[in-house]
Amino acid sequence: MTVTAWLKARGVELGASLCTAGVLIAGLAVGVPFLRDRIPETFLYSFCCVSAVLLRAVLDLTVRGTLRVARTVYAAAPLSVPTLGPTRA
Repeated sequence: MTVTAWLKARGVELGASLCTAGVLIAGLAVGVPFLRDRIPETFLYSFCCVSAVLLRAVLDLTVRGTLRVARTVYAAAPLSVPTLGPTRA
């Protein structure tokens, strides 16, 4: 996956989570009854919705970075052929 494709995918996820949080907060502001009855849960869900996307992006970048470092180190390591005992010349 290219960097541009990754950024687009995370951007769509972040936009969707911000939209969901915005709708919930706007529902509170307008006075939707079932949201007003659950004000703490509404704010918590809005926060968790956005945080989950950001946490997933951070974890994804961490895993990708670790794999890139591992591949670089593995590619730079010289290959050694193990011997099983004395060799005859």
